[in-house]
Amino acid sequence: MTLKWILWGLVIYWVYRQITGRRTPTSSLFSGFTETGRARRPPSEVSEEPGTAQDMVRCAHCGLFLPRQEALSRRGEWYCSEAHRQAGSGAQ
Repeated sequence: MTLKWILWGLVIYWVYRQITGRRTPTSSLFSGFTETGRARRPPSEVSEEPGTAQDMVRCAHCGLFLPRQEALSRRGEWYCSEAHRQAGSGAQ
């Protein structure tokens, strides 16, 4: 009996939405995503030149590639973190 009332309520709600023409809410759960499913970034985080490549270096300890601007160096070798720089180059 309760299920019957719930179903009737859903049907009435659906008909109301069809009549008023408001098919999508103005602010939905997925409004922060693009059509491809990627999250939209605020304008401050979007790079001015999306096609620019960065110089990448490889961590001498773990082999991770990271931008040279974020890497730490010691004696001509690049590291991804202070811990790896202190540990030195290790077996990959």
